[in-house]
This record gives sequence, structure tokens and C-alpha cells, in this order.
Amino acid sequence: MALIINKVKTFKWTVDYEYPVDDDFEEVKFKAIFKRMPQKFLNEMAKKATPKKDENGNDILDFNPNELCEKVLVGWEEVFMEDENGTEIEVPFSKENLHQILEIPFIGAYLAKSFYEGQTGKKLKNLEGQSTIS
Repeated sequence: MALIINKVKTFKWTVDYEYPVDDDFEEVKFKAIFKRMPQKFLNEMAKKATPKKDENGNDILDFNPNELCEKVLVGWEEVFMEDENGTEIEVPFSKENLHQILEIPFIGAYLAKSFYEGQTGKKLKNLEGQSTIS
């Protein structure tokens, strides 16, 4: 198959998100649709994600995963909310809904991790800094 450089503008990637529930974690999965970004953008994000040292030797991180998500997330699948009757209804993608989703603790970090893995095909260390099993 030939490379057609302007053909694929987005890609879907599974997001594995965990949140606490009564002394345990519940894992949910949904599909994120990401915009394929140019190498220059990826280099800029990598530079921001690389810790720098302040004058006291403390790490400073200039990376905000929510900022990345606002630039690269263009859709999702399998995202629901419960209505007043407890019925699950699908949440359509919109900038307003994206801002609401990004208010969920740490979900921006999980989305950023999934974006990176989808772009590179490589597993990142998990969010606690331990290697994941591929």
C-alpha cells in the first residue's frame, strides 16, 4: 500500500480510564477520535512534557494535558451520561461537552496518554510511573 500523505486526518484510539469507587478503582473504556498532528506539534508537546529544573533544583512541568486535548480531540464514541430516569444517553461531541469532560479528574492525562500511544504505537508508562505490560 502506498503512503498518501493527506489521506488520514484522524484516528480512533481506546482510552482506558480509571476512577475511584469505594476503596477500589473502576475501569471504563471509550474511543477517542484524535486529529493527526504534524511532527512540529509533537516536538513542542514533548518539550513541554520534559521536566525542567528551577533555581532550587525542583522539577517544573510546562505541560497541561487538557490544553493538548483541546487541540487534538475531535470526537468520541461510547461516552454516555445518565438522565434523570437513570437511562444512559450518548453524549455528542462538542467543544462545550469536551470542556465538561475535561473537568473529570485526571481524564485529560488519560486522553493525552492515549493520543501519544496512538501517534507512536508505543505504550507509555502508566500514570503512576510504572511500566505497563504490552
